[in-house]
Amino acid sequence: MSLPELLHLADIALSGHASPDLPEQLLRAVVEETGSRAGVLRRGGEAVACWPRTVSPQVEASTDGWSEIPFGGDDTPWRLRLLQLERLDEAALGATRLSLRAWELREELKRSRFDERFHLWELEAIRSIATGIGGILDTSLLAEELISHLVALLGVRSAHLYLGDGPGSAVSVGGFGTPPLEAEDLERAWQQGIYNDELVALPLQSESGHLGVLVAADKEARAGTEPFAANDVRLLELFAVQVTVAMEYARLTRESLERERLKRELEVAAVIQSHLYPQNFPDFPGFRLAASSSSSRQVAGDTYDVLLRDNTLIVTVTDVSGKGVGAGLIASGIHAAVRLMAGDADNLSDLAARVNHYLTGATADNRFATFGMARIAPDGELWAVNAGHLPLLIRRQDGAVEEIESSGLPLGILDKASYTQATGHLDLGDLLVLYTDGLTEAEDPDEEEFSVERVVEVVGGLVEPTADGLCKELLKVVDEHTCGQPLQDDATLLVVERLAE
Repeated sequence: MSLPELLHLADIALSGHASPDLPEQLLRAVVEETGSRAGVLRRGGEAVACWPRTVSPQVEASTDGWSEIPFGGDDTPWRLRLLQLERLDEAALGATRLSLRAWELREELKRSRFDERFHLWELEAIRSIATGIGGILDTSLLAEELISHLVALLGVRSAHLYLGDGPGSAVSVGGFGTPPLEAEDLERAWQQGIYNDELVALPLQSESGHLGVLVAADKEARAGTEPFAANDVRLLELFAVQVTVAMEYARLTRESLERERLKRELEVAAVIQSHLYPQNFPDFPGFRLAASSSSSRQVAGDTYDVLLRDNTLIVTVTDVSGKGVGAGLIASGIHAAVRLMAGDADNLSDLAARVNHYLTGATADNRFATFGMARIAPDGELWAVNAGHLPLLIRRQDGAVEEIESSGLPLGILDKASYTQATGHLDLGDLLVLYTDGLTEAEDPDEEEFSVERVVEVVGGLVEPTADGLCKELLKVVDEHTCGQPLQDDATLLVVERLAE
């Protein structure tokens, strides 16, 4: 093959249309052009082409007369050996170097395009998996779906997903094949991952912390299994990100749905509780009532009630320890108990004791309720029980304020607790005031509480000593004290006014 033919090969290489056996064609042309008997072309330590083809490593090693031909600088991987070289044509060598470099660039471009297409396939596969698992919120079903995709994606004989708060509590929630990890391996995989030819175990970590471990083992091959390649590991890492996102999305969605469910249930509970309050005060000639109740949460631990029994008016105020649904359920239970038992009790002491017995057996030891109750006859005769509650107040027409102090433990603390019934009388124009500590404990910006003393001062200083007037004035003064900030506790106020004739 002549030098023009060698240059023609170089032109083909530069055009990008060279065949895969171009190195052999070039070596053959160089051997013929230099009058050599044989040649070997290496890239790095690998023999890329030999001419004649019968030149094996054994023949090369056992034959004398080889010449090492300078073939570029130290930065080139190509090396040329010629046997019994007759002449050296620099033009032929230059054309060969140029052709090999063009061929090499072409091969690199092909590899780049292949890698690009492979990466696009990876991304499309991951996207397809994300689409396929969308909407699955059950952890076990989601894990099984992800594992089936992983087995198909990498062609492995074993794949498992471990989830838990730590390696000691992590369990396989989805798997295919024999679980490949022992307890000590899971500990190591959880902390730093495991990478070897037979097994890859990747820790899954989200913004909320460690989530679990994804394991793939025993990659399938025609002859059995083969080592995991770099592309396999990269694809598994991409898949691990998808697993983390899917599991976190499912968890957050479940939590969101649970919050919405609880919100709806709280709204229903609040509506039900609101219907426990008197929708209209009963008609009790000679008396007028006013009330206000606000909750720091949707369901209140405070409640009040007004009912008629045996031609008398019974009013109650309850304040359960704590807040929220638990307190609201207990408050509703006391509300119901009073209504059920009020007709059978001989006096308020007996009624309070029976409600206390019911509450002690029906609630946890750390739950109790302060309770104020009064019965009023049409002529103003008054009986009252204070079970660990704030003083019940009687505001006389002249502005004097009398207090009915607590005469027993709060309800629900001691089963055998007893209560003393106080007696009194509401004269014409007098007011009876029942309230909870949401008002007395309301704080100003300096964290000073409003206090019982201030309540007594407001009640005694009323310019308009009526039930409505007291409610409006007391709530206005408390609001001024807190500078308009919402109260931190449930607050209830109930006022009974004996009308002046």
